[in-house]
Amino acid sequence: MRLEDYTSDAICRAMSLSGFIEPSWTEAERPTLRVVLTPSFHPELCITVADGAGGVSLSVVALAEKFSAPRADIHLPTNREQSQLSSSVFQEVSELFQAAHAAFDSSRRYVCVDGMGSESCLVSRAGTQRLHAHVSGQATGRFIARLIDVAWSGGRDPRVRNALARAASYLEIKYPLDVLPPEPLVTRLAVLGTPDDRRDYLEMLRRRKKEG
Repeated sequence: MRLEDYTSDAICRAMSLSGFIEPSWTEAERPTLRVVLTPSFHPELCITVADGAGGVSLSVVALAEKFSAPRADIHLPTNREQSQLSSSVFQEVSELFQAAHAAFDSSRRYVCVDGMGSESCLVSRAGTQRLHAHVSGQATGRFIARLIDVAWSGGRDPRVRNALARAASYLEIKYPLDVLPPEPLVTRLAVLGTPDDRRDYLEMLRRRKKEG
């Protein structure tokens, strides 16, 4: 895959998100903070913190497999979770983003070839700020470490928490991995006969399921 195809926009679309920056954010009074993490040896993650009318929400989308296809229509399996945050925590992570943004030398070209890269944005009607930086930077590392900690501590889904724990390991921070529940058993049926026979049989199954 070409380096120019490996973008936060492409990763977000593979997660079935509309893009790295969603159009409605630029018209909103309250800001939204989004971070895409790109670990070298693990699947990508997207953490979004939105200050909405109903309070502050935090969502995590973790790819179940490493992103590798640049096609615009690619959609990869994900693990997702959403939780609520206090406004004080949102203020804290926003200030850490601002500090990292101010500390970053934007005149330097940045390419992540090892460790974990990140791209972050803080968006509202007031403007859009973006930060594309390796997590090894001191201010960026503090910001990403705190955001992962908030998401991991408030999470309940073991697959999402494990994805966050693996991302934290690139910052030399260790979280215990959760034990995953067993995969549900799947029974596959092959319905023989004419197309009409198959349609009638499947319709009967749907009716029985609906009737309980």
